[in-house]
Amino acid sequence: MRVKNVYELLLEMIKYEENFGAYWIYLALKKGYLQKQDDPSRIYDVPFTAEEINEIREMDERDVLGINRVKLYATRVSPTSYALYFAKTPYDAQMLHAKIYGHKPSKWHSIYNQHKYSSIRVGKTGEEIYIFILKDRLKVFPHYLGEVAVEKAESKALV
Repeated sequence: MRVKNVYELLLEMIKYEENFGAYWIYLALKKGYLQKQDDPSRIYDVPFTAEEINEIREMDERDVLGINRVKLYATRVSPTSYALYFAKTPYDAQMLHAKIYGHKPSKWHSIYNQHKYSSIRVGKTGEEIYIFILKDRLKVFPHYLGEVAVEKAESKALV
């Protein structure tokens, strides 16, 4: 689908978690540099100052648009594997882990930013899918994805 205007581009950027681009457009709209119906190519003409670029980074850090509310968390379950969870907080992941594994691990890793463009194989269908697309398909959180085996800086997951 080809986006027809800046507003559609903003929605696509949010959907595909292109944070910097989404906040770029959001601030440009907010400051009046762009209008919703403008051609998407106009985003390259926005005369942001260094201060405004910093404002974009700060909005991204605070997640003003709620793009990254659900994160990917991992906790070690054996010397070579980790359990993976989509959850809003580490506590939510910990409580679901306790239901599944019978104990609450204290060490959690937030790995979403490093792996949102990683693909995994879905066990039931064999489909290869990007993490951020899988997250978009799920509707209830926290969600247990399964275990991932880690071998020599390489990983494969079945969910």
